[in-house]
Amino acid sequence: MPYSVEDLAQQAGVSTEILEWLSSEIPAGVGQLYEQRIYRKKHGGVREVFKPKRPFDTVSKNLYRSFTRLFSYAAPDHVHGFVRERSTITNASQHLAKKCVLRMDLEDFFPSIGAATIKALLREQGYEGKVADLAVSLVTIGGKLPIGLSTSPLLSNLAFLSTDHSLAKYAQSEGLSFTRYVDDLTFSGDVTDRHSTDIARILDEAGWSVNTRKTVFMRRGGPQYVTGLYVGESDGPRIPRKLKRKMRWVLHVISKFGYDAYMAEFGGGEEGMRRRRLLGWACYIAAVEPDVGFPLLRKFDELVSEGDEEYWDEEYGYDLS
Repeated sequence: MPYSVEDLAQQAGVSTEILEWLSSEIPAGVGQLYEQRIYRKKHGGVREVFKPKRPFDTVSKNLYRSFTRLFSYAAPDHVHGFVRERSTITNASQHLAKKCVLRMDLEDFFPSIGAATIKALLREQGYEGKVADLAVSLVTIGGKLPIGLSTSPLLSNLAFLSTDHSLAKYAQSEGLSFTRYVDDLTFSGDVTDRHSTDIARILDEAGWSVNTRKTVFMRRGGPQYVTGLYVGESDGPRIPRKLKRKMRWVLHVISKFGYDAYMAEFGGGEEGMRRRRLLGWACYIAAVEPDVGFPLLRKFDELVSEGDEEYWDEEYGYDLS
């Protein structure tokens, strides 16, 4: 069903006048409509993260809800990023106790998806002519899909859908397990160099680039990590020992000296370990290893006073608390 500008405004929850004004202002809206944060990547390069302000933030969230309801997208079984009831835990659980785990990462995943690709996707969903151009201007910044807007995760999954199918078909033909979590591709089983070459070729032919610096073969008997979780045992993923030791140390410091001292004297403030982040990490550990996480969660809840604090994820720009 084709949509009109009035339909798009209704989906965005604002008037057509505000929608068209936003469209014209977004290209130069840094500081007014959104914040732009630039982070240096560990292996070189930078990552741009955008944090929208009102009314841009409201429009972005409303469009995400509308797109989720209206779009004909069903996430393939192997896709675990930005999919309801799936997570890093469900992603890692597909690769337990395998002979070899191959991890491959896509280069600049979100910004590599340009406005032309987004327009083609929106046209497939019923947005044509002026309304398609208007919708594109509301979900891209600088002609690219930005990290940080509520609409970007769904649109990135749509943009990668055909490649998802190609990779899943290849993995099945080779007897490999395959999952994708955003730009993190994982294959496991009897994986060889030939497989990584074939996968890179499939991605290249589809217009995606592999970050070769982050391609890793992890063989049985050595460290095997998938989306940050250890997968070397058959009974389930595990939280890395380093993280568990870290959280126990933080709890010890807070118990002995207090939360304020931890934040001021022991590096908690520099690391941004506010109450919501501490509780978020404890909840995550509890979801993976309940015996470890729930005691941490109870103690942090007792020892750290409540506060309305925000945790802004530096990698994807979404509130993970």
